[in-house]
Amino acid sequence: AGLLSLLTYCFSMGMACAQNYLPVTVKNALTSSGLSLEQFSASLIPLDGGKLNLRWRDHIKVQPASTEKMITTLAALELLGPDWRWKTSYSYSGEIDNRTLFGTLFIKGGGDPTYVSENLWRDLSRLKSLGIDRIEGDVVIDRSYFEKEHQDPAFKEDWDRPYTAPADAALLNFRSIAMTITPQGNKKQATVTVAPQLIGLVTPSTVKMSRQRGCVRWRQALELDLDDPMEPEFDGALPVGCDEKVLAYLAPDANQYWEMFFRTLASQVGLIWHGKVTEGIAPDSAELLFDVWSDDLGTVVKLTNKFSNNVLAKHILLSLAAKDSPGIPASYARARAIVNEWLQQRVGVGAGDILLDNGSGLSRQSRVTARAMTQLISYGWKSPRMPEWIASFPISATDGTMSKRRVAPGHAYIKTGLMNTVKSAGGIIQAKSGKRYAIFAVVQGKKATVTDAPIDRLIEWVYLQG
Repeated sequence: AGLLSLLTYCFSMGMACAQNYLPVTVKNALTSSGLSLEQFSASLIPLDGGKLNLRWRDHIKVQPASTEKMITTLAALELLGPDWRWKTSYSYSGEIDNRTLFGTLFIKGGGDPTYVSENLWRDLSRLKSLGIDRIEGDVVIDRSYFEKEHQDPAFKEDWDRPYTAPADAALLNFRSIAMTITPQGNKKQATVTVAPQLIGLVTPSTVKMSRQRGCVRWRQALELDLDDPMEPEFDGALPVGCDEKVLAYLAPDANQYWEMFFRTLASQVGLIWHGKVTEGIAPDSAELLFDVWSDDLGTVVKLTNKFSNNVLAKHILLSLAAKDSPGIPASYARARAIVNEWLQQRVGVGAGDILLDNGSGLSRQSRVTARAMTQLISYGWKSPRMPEWIASFPISATDGTMSKRRVAPGHAYIKTGLMNTVKSAGGIIQAKSGKRYAIFAVVQGKKATVTDAPIDRLIEWVYLQG
């Protein structure tokens, strides 16, 4: 009776009362999956006068997983601006004579996380157009824009996976090698291709197919052997139930990776080079050849959140420190200090309610409260950068990491998060009533990743009842 009276009062006064109990459908989804109610944290607040308001363990600090990218990207859009771009510089020492560069070619990375082989092919072609047909010397990669990062030991078992790649101011192709595995008509074997065909990389041309009908854990079934990363082998087979797959792995040596691509693409554009790639600093005395610029931050933010790309998020966070302290290698410590100040002074989040690590969420150190996250989303909804930020979230049942979640189709813009023992989601839902809500929810602990149901039922409840 007391609850009914409270709700009647709130609705009559046009208020959104915060309930501290879970909808029945959410409770049932938790218990039927073997999860306890204490493993769930959630916050829901109205953005434009809606009546629903939920607080469930919203003050408890939890691991955000990839929902941390929501914080990183909004801070960057506000502090860097949506037109921020990263610069890669080509320069040289020595002399150019008779269409030959006698000396060293320097490639200085400016933190562009989207610099790929197509960009390198374009830039080597530009060297040709500037009158350089031959390089008699080495290529030096300058990574000093960022402090050197090492992979997190907490994820050591996945160090060969591109999603664990460290930030690199002169990143190329996410430092990944991608093999396309295409089943043949007879289903007895699959062809293996790599494009472009890289000088120094030897991959199998085929791989066997097994009788396994499904395609669950296909990567594990292939049993990729990377004892020699430049000569990968398959000790297993591709399940017959699989369609074409792309298997990517992280090359362990960044300089070797650059050398392999530089040598391959130089030969394609007719640039003669027999040197090696090393790492160093481009001196101030180096003669500038040209600068190239990345896509704008607004475009990169969309890729970051739609597809939950960790290395993009890391580069975005570090770029805050790079802008703040030009000429000094950007560090996570400085970037975190900048974001913390922004969170407290602009967003109004209390000290300690959001603790970032590397900006991507691939961390066991990051912590947030559900209450702070919906406060962030509410702030973002009013920000001048709202259109770019919200448009970067996956749309339910439509695209990105929400493409297969058939809940509130087309009406929920939700950034998801997933790590071992953590499943999270945050974003904005437009209910059937037309009212909009900020939502954040996380399931944490044993069996947390077995199902999407608890979070999906909460989204559904908001969509139907809000």
